[in-house]
Amino acid sequence: MSTKSKYLFLFVLLSSILAACAAPAPAPTAVPVVVSTSTPVPVPTTSAIDPVAIAQGFWDAVNSHDIDEAMTFVADDVECRGGCYFTGRDMFNSFMLSTMKYGKVEISDLKVISEDTITYTWKIYNASGDLSASGLDQKFQVDQDGKTTMIQFP
Repeated sequence: MSTKSKYLFLFVLLSSILAACAAPAPAPTAVPVVVSTSTPVPVPTTSAIDPVAIAQGFWDAVNSHDIDEAMTFVADDVECRGGCYFTGRDMFNSFMLSTMKYGKVEISDLKVISEDTITYTWKIYNASGDLSASGLDQKFQVDQDGKTTMIQFP
């Protein structure tokens, strides 16, 4: 092979290499997105509403004479039934301030009768410690937010 042929071969080879380097990069290829069509499995929750705990918390706050704390357990549309008959948080707050301010409430025999309702026995003692009222199977109902929606008084 002659020198000219070698130079021509090297020239073509180098021209091809340089042309390849100067070419734009190939466009990126799209990666397909896989969408699952399966139904999601529900995750069990551990935040079930416990009407017994809510009732106990409410009456504990009342017995501490902390009506503001007691009202944190009460829904806006609470119903008062039995010895009272009205609906609404403001009326219920006034009722509690006027009737439970000086006494103590003892609840017992708490029974769950549905997932949102319990019954219980209660006794109200005045400031002297004397029994002033009592009731059997009084109802206490809560909503899914853990707020009291109905309290039955004797």
